[in-house]
Amino acid sequence: MMFFLKRELRQLRRQLDEIIKTDTNARLTTATSDKDVAALAASVNTMLERNRRTLFEKNSAEAALKRAVTNISHDLRTPLTSALGYLQMLETAELDDVTRARYVETVKGRLEVLSVLMNNLFEFARLIEGDAEPDIRPINICNILRDTLSESYTELEAKGFTLDVEIPDKPETRLCDEDGLRRVIQNLIKNAHTHGRDRLIVKVDDGAIKIANKAEGLEELDTGRIFERFYTTDTSRTSKNTGLGLAIAKELTERMGGNILAKTEGEYFIIQIHLPM
Repeated sequence: MMFFLKRELRQLRRQLDEIIKTDTNARLTTATSDKDVAALAASVNTMLERNRRTLFEKNSAEAALKRAVTNISHDLRTPLTSALGYLQMLETAELDDVTRARYVETVKGRLEVLSVLMNNLFEFARLIEGDAEPDIRPINICNILRDTLSESYTELEAKGFTLDVEIPDKPETRLCDEDGLRRVIQNLIKNAHTHGRDRLIVKVDDGAIKIANKAEGLEELDTGRIFERFYTTDTSRTSKNTGLGLAIAKELTERMGGNILAKTEGEYFIIQIHLPM
């Protein structure tokens, strides 16, 4: 009996040495009927799987960080470089008053873009650090939607959006942070304004908030990653977008005890928010 037990242990050790040397996803196998040896092999397999998962998550996080640094650098550098170029022309070129005024407005626009990007970065960093607890209390989400839509109406109308709004007159009360929910809705409408076209649907359906917009290029959209920080399908990265708006919306929603999901239906991009009763 001892002979067979030692043989099985030697076999397990050889398998483990080979797994470590070749860095494969293999598992230990044993044909023994000894429960203790089988349990040992199972425990080692559990440890191997945990280590592989940890390594995968570490490599994924490092790759995401590298992409994030590259994207942030490009997003911040683009408006800054443009503003500096126009400032140089304002200083050195002989310009008529109309051209000079246009260049000044361009510089202001570029700096405003830079300010938005920086504010999003600071807000996201603050959320991740968790230095502000949400003020959770019963809130009529219909009022938040109406107020936020009215603030954005002029901008949406100027871009040619048709609004399809279905917000009930009777209160729909959910537990949330009023400022947090307002920020979530602002980010979702801003996302629709930036990436959508033609039609914006805002409705409260059975207590859930639904925001949908027509959009192009939905076949390139990975809805499973849409809420990841810095995720964007804009490969040229010429938009005023770091991909942080939806990540901030997700972080705020989950801090309020809710959940947020995205999907596509035909030519529509849809986001739904569920908050606790």
